Amino acid sequence: MPTAIQTVQQRLGVQSSGHWDSATDGALLAYQQTGRGTYPMDPTGHPDPATLVNLGYFAPGDILTEEWAGYLTGGAKPGHFGRDLRAAIDQVPRWAWFTVAGAFGIFAYMAYRTDKKRSKT
Repeated sequence: MPTAIQTVQQRLGVQSSGHWDSATDGALLAYQQTGRGTYPMDPTGHPDPATLVNLGYFAPGDILTEEWAGYLTGGAKPGHFGRDLRAAIDQVPRWAWFTVAGAFGIFAYMAYRTDKKRSKT
C-alpha cells in the first residue's frame, strides 16, 4: 500500500520516491498554478487541504467538519482557538494534569479544614 507522499507523487506524475523532495515541491507548485480543480488553490507549494482534495486524495465530507468543508469552497475560515488550546493542553501528559488537580484538591481540603477550625474558636 503506498504511503501518503507516494500517493500524492503518483497523482502529480513525478517519480514516487516516498520522500518530500524538490521534484515533488516543483510539481505541486506547478499544479497549484494551473488552477485546475474544483476548489480554489493558492500557489504556495504546500500540500494544503484544497490541493489534496483537487488531487483526489480525499473527499472533504469524509474527514472535515462542515465549517472546514465550506472554507474549501471559498467560505470564511473557521476559528482555531479551541484547536490551539487542545494542542497546548496535550503537550503535557494527562497523568500530570491529574496529579496537579489532585494536589490542588488536597490543598483546597486542607484550607477548608483550617477555616472550619478558625470559625469554631
